[in-house]
Amino acid sequence: MSTDSNQSEGRIIPEGITVPFTDDYESLRNSVERRLQQVYGSGTYLSDFYIADTGSLAISIGNTFPKDVSDCRPNRERVIKYISLDDIAELSGERDGEFYYIELPSRSSVEQGFSDAQENLRNELDQAMARATYEKIATTPAVENQLNPIKQILRWTRLYHPVPFSEVRKAQDKKGDKTLQYVRTLEELGFIELRDGDLHPRRPLEKYDLGEVQGEDFNKKILGEVIEQGFDRLSRDLQLGILRHLPKFANGYYVAALEVNDPDLHLDIESIQENMIDWYGSSARYHKFELRDKLDFLVRNDILEKEGDIEDESELYFRSNKDVYEDMSATATL
Repeated sequence: MSTDSNQSEGRIIPEGITVPFTDDYESLRNSVERRLQQVYGSGTYLSDFYIADTGSLAISIGNTFPKDVSDCRPNRERVIKYISLDDIAELSGERDGEFYYIELPSRSSVEQGFSDAQENLRNELDQAMARATYEKIATTPAVENQLNPIKQILRWTRLYHPVPFSEVRKAQDKKGDKTLQYVRTLEELGFIELRDGDLHPRRPLEKYDLGEVQGEDFNKKILGEVIEQGFDRLSRDLQLGILRHLPKFANGYYVAALEVNDPDLHLDIESIQENMIDWYGSSARYHKFELRDKLDFLVRNDILEKEGDIEDESELYFRSNKDVYEDMSATATL
């Protein structure tokens, strides 16, 4: 790699390292890990280490970052946990006589891998929260409003099937191919099928009888199922960012509770705000009035619980809803 390309990648580390050859797998693995920690920092570890039959090395590295997960009640010890992010960079090594030579990626590329892994973990936690609270999210007015076109397609398909897609598109009167995007997403999620220009219900939609489709409970149930199964697709591909709004506030609490494995962890508003900024960046900074409103909404909808003096924020704490915590702990990985 040339000097110019090194500088363009922000390289401030060597292009490679050497470690002594040994037949002992654990000894070699430990030697490689120690050398990489000297380069990338003490939080570096080997998330995968493989010696091929040819003698070459295939290495994946991970890194950890500290998180304060202390209970906020008085006279509690401070607790720091380290969150691990696997596979932030891939390395390879070749034997050269009595040594292995391992080519190193630039620090900037490793930092990018770390950032990408954080984003993947954040998305996983958002999805886990959505799965744990999907029916509650579906009944939020802002979410229900954004999902109204999807609700219409599902209801009309169940009531009038086979229903011409052209009629649905005409009824929604959306610009461009937005209605088709909704239909394709619902088709991929298994709720409907577009066949020969007509929409047909599939099993998740057929289970509702016509009377149920006309009722308010249908909206809650069917939109909840759509969110549960298609959270990532809806929020990313259809730009329905509102779906990530409530999980962001809820995970300001639950990430810490899961990391310390304590559903009775008590956090105050300030700690929840700090957690949100740590996970989602400065855009997750909210005025304390708005943050309190959001947390109170989560309490009213049985996503969080609170205790203490509601008039004195210094003595007000939030803790988990046991059912939500159990659902989260069953699907989220920290």
